[in-house]
Amino acid sequence: MGTYHLISHLEGHLQAVMELQPGAEAEHWLLQVKLLYDGEAAGEISFNLHHYTEEEARHLAHNITDHGFIMREIDDLLFGDSE
Repeated sequence: MGTYHLISHLEGHLQAVMELQPGAEAEHWLLQVKLLYDGEAAGEISFNLHHYTEEEARHLAHNITDHGFIMREIDDLLFGDSE
């Protein structure tokens, strides 16, 4: 697989433009997430996905809002660590 792109609605006016890139090793992926709020850049964050098959990595990207850790990291990026 080459690079995979996806745009996903997160909540309200917030969207994620995602790029999923295969890593140098099998079952390693880089998920880059660019956040847009009302169409304006709001931040960028990336995640290394180790031991994910292509199907699992794509599933995660398509269902990013179901992944608690990633959503917490996005919240922290946008609003700061609230703890």
